Amino acid sequence: MARRPAAPPPKPPDWSPEKTHAALEKQLAALDDFRGRNYREVEHEENGWKFLTLNVLTHGFGEKSNNVDQFHQAKWAGEHHVNMSEGEIQRNFSKRIEAFDAMLRSSLAELELMLPEPELAGAYDVGEDYAFYRDVKTIVGLATKDLFIIDNYLDTQLFDVYVEKVDPSISIRVLTNNVEAQLQIVAAKFAKRGNFELRASKDVHDRAIFADGRCFVIGQSIKDAAVKKPTYIVEHSGSGTMRSIYDALWTTAISMVKS
Repeated sequence: MARRPAAPPPKPPDWSPEKTHAALEKQLAALDDFRGRNYREVEHEENGWKFLTLNVLTHGFGEKSNNVDQFHQAKWAGEHHVNMSEGEIQRNFSKRIEAFDAMLRSSLAELELMLPEPELAGAYDVGEDYAFYRDVKTIVGLATKDLFIIDNYLDTQLFDVYVEKVDPSISIRVLTNNVEAQLQIVAAKFAKRGNFELRASKDVHDRAIFADGRCFVIGQSIKDAAVKKPTYIVEHSGSGTMRSIYDALWTTAISMVKS
């Protein structure tokens, strides 16, 4: 008796995390177009969206991955039975969109753990203040537990530009030399988020940012960096030693604003 041919092995992932992440971000954005609409109006579009999303997940994670399984589970969100009413089908459509949204966000979060840590330019010539801003924002985004910013000359753009969208669960400490009145006013408003404190010390002469266990040293004050003079950002290998130095300064500094 002839043997049955063995089933082909499941398709492994063959896209990079970067490519998969970019494609799934587009699918997540496209999903928003379905919200609040009648399922019949977008039925054709949704089917096309599902085919493409499944292909992206298969290329990015593999045919038998949990991500593909979660996609198939999301397809059947809601309650299903024979002779369903239009209202029930519409409710299932809404639940399906939310399930797809959660599935995509979970997959994107997983991919972000696979992505290489972003590289910093390191040196910034006069006029490269946007590149400097971009890299400081990247450093701020590395924090998942605590952010400690030391800068002897700060202004309100620290809040308006750099830390405005930091998750309130992340503790933020700011240590500076001199707290101008406007800085204190804006800091007090920002402090309503919780997990925030601003302190002042005449012993602060340098610039550094601690994001969790990493330390970055900055050549110029954040507010003026690369505007009129060149500057730099360097990741310091002695993060523990640097942190102990600035933690000691913090303990003797004057608390100006606290959540």
